[in-house]
Amino acid sequence: MIAGILLLAAVTIWKAADIARSTAVDGARETGRERLALYDSTLQAALERYRYLPFVVTRNNGVNELVSRGGEAGDVNLYLEQINAQAGADALYVLDANGETLAASNWRSDVSFVGHNYSFRPYFRDAMEGKAGSFFAIGATTGEPGYFLSWPIVGTEALGQADKILGVAVVKVDLNPLQQDWRDGGETVFVSDSNGVVFLSSRADWKYRTLGALTPETVERIRRGRQYRGIKLQPLELMPVTASSAAAERPGDGGSQGQLRRFGGTDYLLQSRNIENLGGRLHYLSPLANVTARVSSVIAIMAISWILLFFAILFLRERRLKAASARRAREAMAIEAVNRKLQAEIEERRRAEGELRETQNELVQAGKLAALGQMSAAIAHELNQPLAAIQTFLAGSRIFLKRGDSGQVEENLTTLSRLADRMGAITGQLKTFARKSEGKLAPVVLQDAVADALALLDPQIRLDAVEIVTDLPSTPVTVRADEVRVGQVLVNFVRNAIDAMEESDKRLVTIALYVTEQTAVLSIDDVGHGISDENLAKLFDPFFTTKEVGEGIGLGLSISYGIITDLGGSLQAENNPAGGARFTIRLPVLEQAETALSGFAPAGTGT
Repeated sequence: MIAGILLLAAVTIWKAADIARSTAVDGARETGRERLALYDSTLQAALERYRYLPFVVTRNNGVNELVSRGGEAGDVNLYLEQINAQAGADALYVLDANGETLAASNWRSDVSFVGHNYSFRPYFRDAMEGKAGSFFAIGATTGEPGYFLSWPIVGTEALGQADKILGVAVVKVDLNPLQQDWRDGGETVFVSDSNGVVFLSSRADWKYRTLGALTPETVERIRRGRQYRGIKLQPLELMPVTASSAAAERPGDGGSQGQLRRFGGTDYLLQSRNIENLGGRLHYLSPLANVTARVSSVIAIMAISWILLFFAILFLRERRLKAASARRAREAMAIEAVNRKLQAEIEERRRAEGELRETQNELVQAGKLAALGQMSAAIAHELNQPLAAIQTFLAGSRIFLKRGDSGQVEENLTTLSRLADRMGAITGQLKTFARKSEGKLAPVVLQDAVADALALLDPQIRLDAVEIVTDLPSTPVTVRADEVRVGQVLVNFVRNAIDAMEESDKRLVTIALYVTEQTAVLSIDDVGHGISDENLAKLFDPFFTTKEVGEGIGLGLSISYGIITDLGGSLQAENNPAGGARFTIRLPVLEQAETALSGFAPAGTGT
């Protein structure tokens, strides 16, 4: 039966993890498609802003006159300069039919395009064939990258050269602001040209990397066009993931469906789409860390659910066995009751006489027990277990004495001594905590103070099933303080943390200690209901309490605040972002030289 349950649990967990993985990848795929569409629209908008400029330039009579008959380009330079000042492009210029730059908006600049020949550029050749050209390259003159848009300048009948292509108008667009916007978005998006070279990217180190190894023909074509002059094009190592991870990849063209790739040890979903009027592809990478986290969460939830179900089955089985045992016990008791009834009448007179004497003794004993109960109620729960163990070992020792087994008797006596020491430690802790403070300041190791407070509260911690996690440094952290008062503060905060989690399913108290700028910082966190904003402002006021009437008088936190302030420290209360409250104590660290002069040798840290 158990083997079957385990097999079913394994299959269920595997299936749930597979569904969670597919769902998460589908979600990432859908988000990627939406992001691709958004980034495509921003890129198109950036280019459309300038796409009209070359066409507008071709309609200018001065430009047509210049490329048709030559002459002075002064007026055309001024015209291009004025137009570009309004448009905000990187440069606007005019080429003749041989690719020679006749006029440019940057004619005043040290890197003016005027006089340079760009016939080697693909955008020039496209325009000379009567088509609108577009091309990304590093500027041959300026060395600055840009996207070039071109339009043919066609002659008119008035010039006597109707329908003849006389030159080319070109605008250079700086796409660096668009890349910066992508970087600010914190996502991984990039654009590759028709050769597979990345020329726009939200990651600067990916720019001018290739999506794969380039063929010699492609390298030669790039060289002739001087597209990436002076740059060594290296492959971008976006490696396919392992076969097991690829199970989440759907068949497709490697476009919007996406492909699973790995870069730098991290898995991504790579999605791509063609960019209209650009001759390139837009790519978007979705990190799959959230997919892994979601699958892990589903596995954990399913495993916990099956564990709970398994224990529920065991509980019901045990309950059925106990019910059968109780039924048999009742039948035996019924038979025994008949026998007792026969003897009851015989012993009734004898019992009546005994009851009179017993009642008198009980009245005396009751007075003694009442006094004892007032003194021992606080430690009765913790002393019960060692007392029961002592009785068991004493009975065993008598048996071993009769058998002559002295070795076992000696071992039992050692155990009895240990139990007695434990009882003494319990009462000693209560005595230490209860003693009146002498008001003297001395070096105190905070790790030891934490350990003493937890030892004192150990019965309550175990009774309330509270988990304690400590993060304490191995090197002693020493402050000048009153040991008794520091212990009082720590016990108060730990008890408050335990009380705050009374209605919580999870009960966890975290105690952390570290030193920063000669200040010891000790924090106590719980996972309870936290503190409301209105209560935070008056939390340390005297007689303020959030507990029920009769459970507190509201002086604990106020007294603790006064103790820490008197020691030159500070006390802060706040809510944790993940839930629960945090109390932080800050005290000045005692200098090592001062510790040595006082003759104090710090003990080891508490745990």
